[in-house]
Amino acid sequence: MVKTALKLRFAPDEYLVTWQLPSVGGDETLAAHGALTVEAGKPPKGIAHGDLDTLLEHPAPGVTGFPQRLSVPKLTGYMANGANVLLLNAQVNYWVSSQASIYAEAAVITLASVTGDGADRFKTFEIQVGGLDAVSGVELIKSTKFPKQGMSGTWSAEIGSDHAQTWEDETAKLTLSYNGTFRSFDPYAFRMGFSPVLRGELATAVPLRELLDDWISPIRRVVSIATGRAEELTYAALYLSSTGGDVHGQLFGSAITQEPYESSLEEVRKVSSPLRLKPDAVSLLEMTRTWQKMASVHHPLLETYGAMLHATDQHPRSRFLLLLQAIEGTYGFETKASFAKRLKKHAEDRDAVVKAASGSLNDKQLTFLQKNLGKRPPAGLESAINWLAKRLPDDVLSRLDATSLITSAKAPTGEAKNAPDALRIIRNDLAHGNRGYDVFELSEVVRILELMVRAHALELLGCPVSVVERVLTQGR
Repeated sequence: MVKTALKLRFAPDEYLVTWQLPSVGGDETLAAHGALTVEAGKPPKGIAHGDLDTLLEHPAPGVTGFPQRLSVPKLTGYMANGANVLLLNAQVNYWVSSQASIYAEAAVITLASVTGDGADRFKTFEIQVGGLDAVSGVELIKSTKFPKQGMSGTWSAEIGSDHAQTWEDETAKLTLSYNGTFRSFDPYAFRMGFSPVLRGELATAVPLRELLDDWISPIRRVVSIATGRAEELTYAALYLSSTGGDVHGQLFGSAITQEPYESSLEEVRKVSSPLRLKPDAVSLLEMTRTWQKMASVHHPLLETYGAMLHATDQHPRSRFLLLLQAIEGTYGFETKASFAKRLKKHAEDRDAVVKAASGSLNDKQLTFLQKNLGKRPPAGLESAINWLAKRLPDDVLSRLDATSLITSAKAPTGEAKNAPDALRIIRNDLAHGNRGYDVFELSEVVRILELMVRAHALELLGCPVSVVERVLTQGR
Protein backbone atom coordinates (compact mmCIF):
# COMPACT_ATOMS: atom_id res chain seq x y z
CA MET A 1 0.00 0.00 0.00
CA VAL A 2 1.38 3.44 -0.98
CA LYS A 3 2.07 5.73 1.99
CA THR A 4 0.16 9.01 1.78
CA ALA A 5 -0.59 11.93 4.05
CA LEU A 6 -4.15 10.62 4.37
CA LYS A 7 -3.71 7.27 6.06
CA LEU A 8 -6.10 4.35 6.35
CA ARG A 9 -6.50 3.21 9.92
CA PHE A 10 -7.93 -0.11 8.78
CA ALA A 11 -6.82 -1.86 5.60
CA PRO A 12 -9.19 -3.96 3.46
CA ASP A 13 -8.86 -7.41 4.99
CA GLU A 14 -10.60 -10.16 6.93
CA TYR A 15 -11.03 -9.47 10.64
CA LEU A 16 -12.07 -11.72 13.53
CA VAL A 17 -15.28 -10.43 15.13
CA THR A 18 -17.65 -11.31 17.93
CA TRP A 19 -21.07 -10.44 16.52
CA GLN A 20 -24.20 -9.45 18.41
CA LEU A 21 -26.57 -11.51 16.30
CA PRO A 22 -30.30 -10.71 16.38
CA SER A 23 -33.00 -13.34 16.70
CA VAL A 24 -35.39 -13.91 13.81
CA GLY A 25 -38.59 -13.45 15.77
CA GLY A 26 -37.77 -11.18 18.67
CA ASP A 27 -35.46 -8.61 20.24
CA GLU A 28 -32.95 -11.04 21.73
CA THR A 29 -29.29 -11.05 20.71
CA LEU A 30 -26.55 -13.62 21.05
CA ALA A 31 -22.77 -13.15 21.00
CA ALA A 32 -21.34 -15.31 18.24
CA HIS A 33 -17.78 -15.63 16.96
CA GLY A 34 -17.06 -15.09 13.29
CA ALA A 35 -15.33 -12.87 10.79
CA LEU A 36 -15.80 -9.68 8.77
CA THR A 37 -14.48 -9.23 5.25
CA VAL A 38 -14.05 -5.69 3.94
CA GLU A 39 -12.74 -5.17 0.43
CA ALA A 40 -12.01 -2.14 -1.72
CA GLY A 41 -15.07 -1.06 -3.68
CA LYS A 42 -17.34 -3.83 -2.38
CA PRO A 43 -20.06 -4.14 0.27
CA PRO A 44 -18.92 -5.81 3.50
CA LYS A 45 -19.82 -9.38 4.35
CA GLY A 46 -19.46 -11.55 7.40
CA ILE A 47 -19.93 -14.98 8.84
CA ALA A 48 -20.89 -16.19 12.32
CA HIS A 49 -20.82 -19.67 13.78
CA GLY A 50 -21.76 -21.49 16.98
CA ASP A 51 -24.97 -22.76 18.55
CA LEU A 52 -27.46 -20.30 17.03
CA ASP A 53 -30.60 -22.37 17.59
CA THR A 54 -32.05 -19.96 20.17
CA LEU A 55 -32.10 -17.21 17.52
CA LEU A 56 -34.27 -19.18 15.11
CA GLU A 57 -38.02 -19.61 14.77
CA HIS A 58 -39.46 -23.03 15.43
CA PRO A 59 -42.94 -23.66 13.97
CA ALA A 60 -43.24 -26.74 16.21
CA PRO A 61 -41.14 -28.31 18.97
CA GLY A 62 -38.02 -29.81 17.43
CA VAL A 63 -38.85 -28.41 13.98
CA THR A 64 -36.78 -25.70 12.26
CA GLY A 65 -37.24 -24.45 8.71
CA PHE A 66 -34.43 -23.05 6.57
CA PRO A 67 -33.41 -20.64 5.31
CA GLN A 68 -34.40 -18.00 7.84
CA ARG A 69 -33.61 -14.37 7.08
CA LEU A 70 -34.02 -11.00 8.71
CA SER A 71 -33.03 -7.45 7.81
CA VAL A 72 -31.84 -5.02 10.47
CA PRO A 73 -30.86 -1.33 10.16
CA LYS A 74 -27.71 -1.94 12.18
CA LEU A 75 -25.67 -4.85 13.47
CA THR A 76 -22.68 -4.49 15.77
CA GLY A 77 -19.60 -6.50 16.56
CA TYR A 78 -16.44 -6.35 18.64
CA MET A 79 -13.25 -6.98 16.67
CA ALA A 80 -10.27 -8.96 17.93
CA ASN A 81 -7.98 -5.95 17.27
CA GLY A 82 -9.93 -3.86 19.79
CA ALA A 83 -12.03 -1.89 17.32
CA ASN A 84 -15.81 -1.96 16.89
CA VAL A 85 -17.75 -2.54 13.70
CA LEU A 86 -21.16 -1.17 12.80
CA LEU A 87 -22.90 -2.79 9.83
CA LEU A 88 -25.59 -0.65 8.24
CA ASN A 89 -28.70 -2.02 6.52
CA ALA A 90 -27.63 -5.59 7.14
CA GLN A 91 -29.23 -8.90 6.22
CA VAL A 92 -28.59 -12.03 8.27
CA ASN A 93 -29.17 -15.41 6.64
CA TYR A 94 -29.43 -18.58 8.72
CA TRP A 95 -28.98 -21.69 6.55
CA VAL A 96 -28.24 -24.09 9.39
CA SER A 97 -28.50 -23.75 13.16
CA SER A 98 -24.73 -23.45 13.53
CA GLN A 99 -23.86 -20.78 10.97
CA ALA A 100 -25.07 -17.45 9.64
CA SER A 101 -23.97 -15.35 6.68
CA ILE A 102 -24.14 -11.58 6.91
CA TYR A 103 -24.35 -8.98 4.13
CA ALA A 104 -24.61 -5.21 4.56
CA GLU A 105 -24.72 -1.99 2.59
CA ALA A 106 -21.73 -0.57 4.46
CA ALA A 107 -19.48 -1.07 7.45
CA VAL A 108 -18.06 1.51 9.83
CA ILE A 109 -14.94 0.38 11.70
CA THR A 110 -14.08 2.62 14.61
CA LEU A 111 -12.51 2.83 18.06
CA ALA A 112 -15.63 4.62 19.31
CA SER A 113 -18.67 2.91 20.79
CA VAL A 114 -21.27 1.76 18.24
CA THR A 115 -24.02 0.63 20.62
CA GLY A 116 -25.65 3.93 21.64
CA ASP A 117 -28.94 5.31 20.36
CA GLY A 118 -28.49 7.09 17.05
CA ALA A 119 -25.23 5.30 16.24
CA ASP A 120 -26.54 4.72 12.72
CA ARG A 121 -27.10 8.43 12.05
CA PHE A 122 -24.31 10.82 11.12
CA LYS A 123 -23.67 14.58 11.19
CA THR A 124 -20.01 14.75 10.22
CA PHE A 125 -18.11 13.06 7.42
CA GLU A 126 -14.75 13.23 5.68
CA ILE A 127 -14.13 12.14 2.11
CA GLN A 128 -11.46 12.22 -0.53
CA VAL A 129 -12.43 12.26 -4.21
CA GLY A 130 -10.08 12.03 -7.16
CA GLY A 131 -9.26 15.42 -8.68
CA LEU A 132 -10.20 17.29 -5.50
CA ASP A 133 -6.79 19.00 -5.43
CA ALA A 134 -7.09 20.12 -9.07
CA VAL A 135 -10.55 21.58 -8.43
CA SER A 136 -9.49 23.33 -5.22
CA GLY A 137 -7.25 25.78 -7.07
CA VAL A 138 -4.83 25.94 -4.12
CA GLU A 139 -1.09 25.33 -4.15
CA LEU A 140 0.17 24.59 -0.64
CA ILE A 141 3.90 25.18 -1.00
CA LYS A 142 4.41 28.84 -1.80
CA SER A 143 8.18 28.76 -2.17
CA THR A 144 11.23 26.58 -1.58
CA LYS A 145 14.87 27.24 -0.80
CA PHE A 146 17.82 24.96 -1.45
CA PRO A 147 21.60 25.25 -1.81
CA LYS A 148 22.75 26.68 -5.09
CA GLN A 149 25.65 24.26 -5.26
CA GLY A 150 25.84 20.74 -3.96
CA MET A 151 23.77 19.18 -1.17
CA SER A 152 25.20 21.04 1.81
CA GLY A 153 23.15 23.80 3.32
CA THR A 154 19.54 24.48 4.21
CA TRP A 155 16.57 22.97 2.41
CA SER A 156 13.23 24.58 3.31
CA ALA A 157 9.68 25.10 2.13
CA GLU A 158 7.11 27.79 2.94
CA ILE A 159 3.54 26.54 3.29
CA GLY A 160 0.73 29.03 2.82
CA SER A 161 -1.66 29.64 5.70
CA ASP A 162 -4.67 30.21 3.43
CA HIS A 163 -4.98 26.73 1.95
CA ALA A 164 -8.25 25.78 3.69
CA GLN A 165 -11.57 26.79 2.10
CA THR A 166 -14.79 26.84 4.10
CA TRP A 167 -18.35 27.31 2.88
CA GLU A 168 -21.26 27.47 5.29
CA ASP A 169 -25.03 27.99 5.37
CA GLU A 170 -27.73 27.56 8.01
CA THR A 171 -27.63 23.74 8.10
CA ALA A 172 -24.32 22.61 6.61
CA LYS A 173 -20.63 23.41 6.44
CA LEU A 174 -17.99 22.13 4.02
CA THR A 175 -14.25 22.56 4.56
CA LEU A 176 -11.69 21.63 1.91
CA SER A 177 -8.19 21.35 3.35
CA TYR A 178 -5.14 19.09 3.31
CA ASN A 179 -3.68 16.45 5.59
CA GLY A 180 0.09 16.65 5.78
CA THR A 181 2.84 14.15 6.42
CA PHE A 182 6.36 15.21 7.36
CA ARG A 183 9.53 13.18 7.57
CA SER A 184 11.95 15.54 9.26
CA PHE A 185 13.71 13.55 11.98
CA ASP A 186 15.32 10.96 9.74
CA PRO A 187 19.02 11.84 9.24
CA TYR A 188 18.91 10.23 5.79
CA ALA A 189 15.65 11.51 4.33
CA PHE A 190 13.52 14.64 4.39
CA ARG A 191 10.13 14.90 2.73
CA MET A 192 6.64 16.28 3.05
CA GLY A 193 3.40 15.43 1.29
CA PHE A 194 -0.22 16.53 1.31
CA SER A 195 -3.57 14.85 0.63
CA PRO A 196 -6.80 16.81 -0.03
CA VAL A 197 -9.67 16.07 2.35
CA LEU A 198 -13.22 17.43 2.36
CA ARG A 199 -15.01 17.60 5.71
CA GLY A 200 -18.77 18.02 5.93
CA GLU A 201 -20.69 19.03 9.04
CA LEU A 202 -24.49 18.91 9.13
CA ALA A 203 -26.78 20.50 11.70
CA THR A 204 -28.88 17.33 11.93
CA ALA A 205 -27.77 13.71 11.98
CA VAL A 206 -29.04 11.69 9.01
CA PRO A 207 -29.06 7.99 8.02
CA LEU A 208 -26.27 6.68 5.80
CA ARG A 209 -28.44 6.42 2.67
CA GLU A 210 -29.45 10.09 2.97
CA LEU A 211 -25.83 11.11 3.57
CA LEU A 212 -24.73 9.23 0.45
CA ASP A 213 -27.57 10.44 -1.79
CA ASP A 214 -27.62 14.08 -0.68
CA TRP A 215 -23.97 14.78 0.02
CA ILE A 216 -21.24 12.29 -0.80
CA SER A 217 -22.51 11.20 -4.22
CA PRO A 218 -23.39 14.74 -5.42
CA ILE A 219 -19.97 16.06 -4.36
CA ARG A 220 -18.26 13.24 -6.24
CA ARG A 221 -20.32 13.95 -9.35
CA VAL A 222 -19.77 17.71 -9.18
CA VAL A 223 -16.01 17.14 -9.03
CA SER A 224 -16.27 14.64 -11.92
CA ILE A 225 -18.08 17.20 -14.08
CA ALA A 226 -15.41 19.77 -13.24
CA THR A 227 -12.50 17.48 -14.15
CA GLY A 228 -14.23 15.74 -17.04
CA ARG A 229 -13.21 12.36 -15.61
CA ALA A 230 -14.98 9.60 -13.70
CA GLU A 231 -13.51 10.42 -10.29
CA GLU A 232 -13.26 7.74 -7.62
CA LEU A 233 -14.31 8.02 -4.00
CA THR A 234 -10.94 7.04 -2.55
CA TYR A 235 -11.69 7.43 1.16
CA ALA A 236 -14.65 8.05 3.45
CA ALA A 237 -14.96 8.38 7.22
CA LEU A 238 -17.97 9.03 9.43
CA TYR A 239 -18.16 10.50 12.91
CA LEU A 240 -20.68 8.71 15.10
CA SER A 241 -22.99 11.43 16.39
CA SER A 242 -24.08 9.31 19.36
CA THR A 243 -20.58 9.43 20.91
CA GLY A 244 -20.25 13.20 20.74
CA GLY A 245 -16.48 12.80 20.38
CA ASP A 246 -13.97 13.39 17.63
CA VAL A 247 -13.24 9.72 16.90
CA HIS A 248 -14.17 8.82 13.36
CA GLY A 249 -14.96 5.50 11.77
CA GLN A 250 -13.65 4.35 8.42
CA LEU A 251 -16.42 3.59 5.93
CA PHE A 252 -16.32 0.49 3.73
CA GLY A 253 -18.80 -0.11 0.94
CA SER A 254 -19.47 -0.06 -2.78
CA ALA A 255 -17.44 2.43 -4.85
CA ILE A 256 -15.02 3.32 -2.02
CA THR A 257 -11.59 2.32 -3.35
CA GLN A 258 -9.73 2.67 -0.01
CA GLU A 259 -6.80 4.12 -1.96
CA PRO A 260 -6.24 7.71 -0.77
CA TYR A 261 -3.76 9.70 -2.83
CA GLU A 262 -1.21 12.42 -2.28
CA SER A 263 -1.22 15.55 -4.42
CA SER A 264 1.43 16.24 -7.05
CA LEU A 265 1.88 19.05 -9.54
CA GLU A 266 2.15 16.53 -12.37
CA GLU A 267 -1.27 15.02 -11.62
CA VAL A 268 -2.94 18.39 -11.08
CA ARG A 269 -1.63 19.60 -14.45
CA LYS A 270 -2.75 16.38 -16.10
CA VAL A 271 -6.32 16.97 -14.87
CA SER A 272 -6.26 20.64 -15.93
CA SER A 273 -9.60 21.39 -14.28
CA PRO A 274 -11.42 24.39 -15.79
CA LEU A 275 -12.94 25.00 -12.36
CA ARG A 276 -10.62 26.26 -9.62
CA LEU A 277 -12.74 26.93 -6.57
CA LYS A 278 -10.59 29.49 -4.75
CA PRO A 279 -9.46 31.78 -7.61
CA ASP A 280 -12.88 31.47 -9.30
CA ALA A 281 -14.65 32.33 -6.00
CA VAL A 282 -17.03 29.39 -6.40
CA SER A 283 -18.67 27.71 -3.43
CA LEU A 284 -18.62 23.91 -3.45
CA LEU A 285 -21.46 23.99 -0.92
CA GLU A 286 -23.64 26.10 -3.22
CA MET A 287 -22.88 23.77 -6.15
CA THR A 288 -23.89 20.79 -4.00
CA ARG A 289 -27.07 22.55 -2.88
CA THR A 290 -27.91 23.28 -6.52
CA TRP A 291 -27.38 19.62 -7.37
CA GLN A 292 -29.73 18.64 -4.54
CA LYS A 293 -32.42 21.01 -5.84
CA MET A 294 -32.04 19.73 -9.40
CA ALA A 295 -32.23 16.14 -8.16
CA SER A 296 -35.42 16.87 -6.21
CA VAL A 297 -37.21 17.97 -9.39
CA HIS A 298 -35.71 15.14 -11.49
CA HIS A 299 -33.79 17.47 -13.78
CA PRO A 300 -33.10 15.50 -17.01
CA LEU A 301 -29.44 16.54 -17.09
CA LEU A 302 -28.80 14.80 -13.77
CA GLU A 303 -30.76 11.69 -14.66
CA THR A 304 -28.99 11.25 -18.00
CA TYR A 305 -25.54 12.87 -18.06
CA GLY A 306 -25.24 12.82 -14.26
CA ALA A 307 -25.98 9.11 -14.17
CA MET A 308 -23.40 8.28 -16.87
CA LEU A 309 -20.47 10.14 -15.29
CA HIS A 310 -18.87 7.02 -13.84
CA ALA A 311 -19.56 4.74 -16.80
CA THR A 312 -16.06 4.78 -18.29
CA ASP A 313 -16.46 1.83 -20.63
CA GLN A 314 -19.47 2.94 -22.68
CA HIS A 315 -19.43 2.41 -26.44
CA PRO A 316 -19.50 5.70 -28.41
CA ARG A 317 -22.89 4.68 -29.84
CA SER A 318 -24.60 4.54 -26.44
CA ARG A 319 -22.78 7.66 -25.23
CA PHE A 320 -23.90 9.54 -28.36
CA LEU A 321 -27.54 8.60 -27.80
CA LEU A 322 -27.44 9.44 -24.09
CA LEU A 323 -25.82 12.84 -24.63
CA LEU A 324 -28.46 13.79 -27.19
CA GLN A 325 -31.13 12.61 -24.76
CA ALA A 326 -29.56 14.83 -22.10
CA ILE A 327 -29.58 17.85 -24.41
CA GLU A 328 -33.15 17.29 -25.59
CA GLY A 329 -34.42 16.63 -22.06
CA THR A 330 -32.66 19.68 -20.66
CA TYR A 331 -34.05 21.85 -23.46
CA GLY A 332 -37.59 20.70 -22.73
CA PHE A 333 -37.17 21.16 -18.98
CA GLU A 334 -35.63 24.62 -19.13
CA THR A 335 -37.99 26.01 -21.77
CA LYS A 336 -41.24 24.81 -20.16
CA ALA A 337 -42.67 28.30 -19.77
CA SER A 338 -41.97 29.44 -23.32
CA PHE A 339 -43.20 26.12 -24.71
CA ALA A 340 -46.45 26.49 -22.77
CA LYS A 341 -47.01 29.86 -24.47
CA ARG A 342 -46.19 28.37 -27.87
CA LEU A 343 -48.55 25.48 -27.17
CA LYS A 344 -51.38 27.86 -26.31
CA LYS A 345 -50.77 29.96 -29.43
CA HIS A 346 -50.49 26.82 -31.59
CA ALA A 347 -53.80 25.49 -30.25
CA GLU A 348 -55.52 28.78 -31.01
CA ASP A 349 -54.07 28.88 -34.56
CA ARG A 350 -55.03 25.25 -35.14
CA ASP A 351 -58.61 25.85 -34.05
CA ALA A 352 -58.77 28.88 -36.36
CA VAL A 353 -57.50 26.85 -39.34
CA VAL A 354 -59.97 24.02 -38.70
CA LYS A 355 -62.81 26.49 -38.32
CA ALA A 356 -61.85 28.31 -41.54
CA ALA A 357 -61.60 25.05 -43.47
CA SER A 358 -64.86 23.59 -42.16
CA GLY A 359 -66.87 25.63 -44.64
CA SER A 360 -65.11 24.23 -47.69
CA LEU A 361 -64.38 20.61 -46.69
CA ASN A 362 -66.71 17.66 -46.36
CA ASP A 363 -66.89 15.67 -43.13
CA LYS A 364 -64.33 13.08 -44.26
CA GLN A 365 -61.84 15.72 -45.33
CA LEU A 366 -62.37 17.71 -42.15
CA THR A 367 -61.80 14.60 -40.01
CA PHE A 368 -58.58 13.93 -41.91
CA LEU A 369 -57.40 17.50 -41.32
CA GLN A 370 -58.17 17.40 -37.60
CA LYS A 371 -56.44 14.05 -37.23
CA ASN A 372 -53.26 15.00 -39.07
CA LEU A 373 -52.85 18.65 -38.10
CA GLY A 374 -50.51 18.47 -35.09
CA LYS A 375 -51.83 19.52 -31.71
CA ARG A 376 -48.36 20.54 -30.52
CA PRO A 377 -45.91 23.01 -32.11
CA PRO A 378 -42.80 21.58 -33.79
CA ALA A 379 -40.07 20.75 -31.31
CA GLY A 380 -37.26 18.24 -31.48
CA LEU A 381 -33.55 17.59 -31.39
CA GLU A 382 -32.67 20.31 -33.89
CA SER A 383 -34.31 22.97 -31.72
CA ALA A 384 -32.54 21.61 -28.64
CA ILE A 385 -29.09 21.63 -30.28
CA ASN A 386 -29.55 25.17 -31.61
CA TRP A 387 -30.83 26.36 -28.21
CA LEU A 388 -27.82 24.98 -26.34
CA ALA A 389 -25.34 26.18 -28.97
CA LYS A 390 -26.64 29.77 -28.61
CA ARG A 391 -26.23 29.63 -24.82
CA LEU A 392 -22.59 28.57 -24.90
CA PRO A 393 -19.76 31.11 -25.31
CA ASP A 394 -18.18 29.34 -28.29
CA ASP A 395 -19.09 28.38 -31.85
CA VAL A 396 -19.75 24.70 -31.16
CA LEU A 397 -21.83 24.26 -34.33
CA SER A 398 -18.77 25.06 -36.47
CA ARG A 399 -16.79 22.48 -34.55
CA LEU A 400 -19.51 19.89 -35.18
CA ASP A 401 -19.60 20.88 -38.86
CA ALA A 402 -15.87 20.16 -39.11
CA THR A 403 -16.17 16.53 -37.99
CA SER A 404 -16.05 13.71 -40.53
CA LEU A 405 -19.40 12.30 -39.45
CA ILE A 406 -21.32 15.55 -39.88
CA THR A 407 -19.47 16.43 -43.09
CA SER A 408 -20.43 13.14 -44.71
CA ALA A 409 -24.04 13.49 -43.55
CA LYS A 410 -24.21 16.88 -45.29
CA ALA A 411 -22.37 15.82 -48.44
CA PRO A 412 -24.06 16.38 -51.82
CA THR A 413 -25.56 12.92 -51.56
CA GLY A 414 -26.46 13.29 -47.87
CA GLU A 415 -29.83 14.21 -46.42
CA ALA A 416 -28.75 16.71 -43.74
CA LYS A 417 -29.06 20.47 -44.17
CA ASN A 418 -26.86 21.42 -41.19
CA ALA A 419 -25.18 19.95 -38.09
CA PRO A 420 -28.33 19.75 -35.89
CA ASP A 421 -30.22 18.11 -38.77
CA ALA A 422 -27.35 15.65 -39.26
CA LEU A 423 -27.41 14.75 -35.56
CA ARG A 424 -31.15 14.11 -35.81
CA ILE A 425 -30.72 11.76 -38.78
CA ILE A 426 -27.79 9.90 -37.18
CA ARG A 427 -29.68 9.59 -33.88
CA ASN A 428 -32.72 8.12 -35.66
CA ASP A 429 -30.52 5.66 -37.57
CA LEU A 430 -28.81 4.44 -34.40
CA ALA A 431 -31.93 4.39 -32.22
CA HIS A 432 -33.96 2.39 -34.75
CA GLY A 433 -31.15 0.19 -36.05
CA ASN A 434 -31.36 1.57 -39.58
CA ARG A 435 -27.58 1.63 -39.97
CA GLY A 436 -24.33 1.91 -38.04
CA TYR A 437 -21.50 4.46 -38.14
CA ASP A 438 -17.74 4.38 -37.82
CA VAL A 439 -16.69 4.23 -34.16
CA PHE A 440 -13.89 6.79 -34.56
CA GLU A 441 -16.18 9.27 -36.35
CA LEU A 442 -18.83 8.81 -33.64
CA SER A 443 -16.20 9.36 -30.92
CA GLU A 444 -15.16 12.64 -32.55
CA VAL A 445 -18.73 13.95 -32.34
CA VAL A 446 -19.28 12.53 -28.85
CA ARG A 447 -16.28 14.48 -27.56
CA ILE A 448 -17.83 17.79 -28.71
CA LEU A 449 -21.31 16.89 -27.47
CA GLU A 450 -19.89 16.00 -24.07
CA LEU A 451 -18.10 19.34 -23.87
CA MET A 452 -21.39 21.09 -24.63
CA VAL A 453 -23.29 19.16 -21.97
CA ARG A 454 -20.50 19.46 -19.41
CA ALA A 455 -20.17 23.22 -19.97
CA HIS A 456 -23.91 23.70 -19.55
CA ALA A 457 -23.93 21.51 -16.44
CA LEU A 458 -21.28 23.71 -14.80
CA GLU A 459 -23.29 26.78 -15.83
CA LEU A 460 -26.41 25.37 -14.17
CA LEU A 461 -24.42 24.52 -11.04
CA GLY A 462 -23.47 28.17 -10.65
CA CYS A 463 -20.04 28.51 -12.29
CA PRO A 464 -19.13 31.86 -13.90
CA VAL A 465 -18.82 32.29 -17.67
CA SER A 466 -15.02 32.13 -17.44
CA VAL A 467 -15.23 28.51 -16.22
CA VAL A 468 -17.67 27.58 -19.00
CA GLU A 469 -15.31 29.16 -21.55
CA ARG A 470 -12.38 27.14 -20.20
CA VAL A 471 -14.31 23.89 -20.65
CA LEU A 472 -14.89 24.64 -24.31
CA THR A 473 -11.44 26.05 -25.08
CA GLN A 474 -9.56 23.22 -23.30
CA GLY A 475 -11.49 20.74 -25.40
CA ARG A 476 -10.14 22.07 -28.70
